[in-house]
Amino acid sequence: MASGGAAVAAQRMMKQKTRERAGTGRGTVERGRETETRILDAAELVLARVGFAGARTQEIADTAGVTKAMIHYYFDSKERLYRAVLDRILFELIKLVQEATAEEQPRVQRLSTFINGFFDYVARHPHFGRLTYMGSGGKQPYFDSIVRTFFGPLFGRGVRFIEAGVAEGVFCAVDARQLLLSIYAAAMGYFADAHFISLMLEEDAMGKAILAERRAALLDMVLRTLGVDTGRPLG
Repeated sequence: MASGGAAVAAQRMMKQKTRERAGTGRGTVERGRETETRILDAAELVLARVGFAGARTQEIADTAGVTKAMIHYYFDSKERLYRAVLDRILFELIKLVQEATAEEQPRVQRLSTFINGFFDYVARHPHFGRLTYMGSGGKQPYFDSIVRTFFGPLFGRGVRFIEAGVAEGVFCAVDARQLLLSIYAAAMGYFADAHFISLMLEEDAMGKAILAERRAALLDMVLRTLGVDTGRPLG
């Protein structure tokens, strides 16, 4: 009994030390959240580069500047970390679509909010395209599940939004599915080929000014495709 009690006490002490290192002790919740964010950011980068099968927990830990044990403390396993990365990305996209399709604003303004928001969303997660590519190319039931359960319905909601605008006469007739795919490809492609684009433009494609210019150009292109007068000169 004594040895068992000592073992329990030792386990509690080890867990408390782990919490303190992770920054989740009393009065340090914010630091713990920052640590978790660093781990997720690092995992997103590594997973996008080498895929789930090729990702190593130690590499993610090194990239995040934490110990391997700390990753297991927060996420238990690489599988749960992978899911957490996808969940974070998914939550942001759901929130964006909900805000953009709310009925309080005119339809053109809501579409503009979505396009600008989606561009900024991809800018925050420039490796999202690689993550989806890696996920769709491998045996990842969780990835397939969230595509069918969440991304698919979000895409359908966007299609209906465009089609409703066409029916109202706000937008000209378009293939809503293809338009949304074009928006997706345009935003994803820019960040996927940022280095190539930087070489072509002879300036940093990820610079603040050029990103703002690119976002405005994407919005202008989509609105013109829908027959909306943007008020911007063509030249």
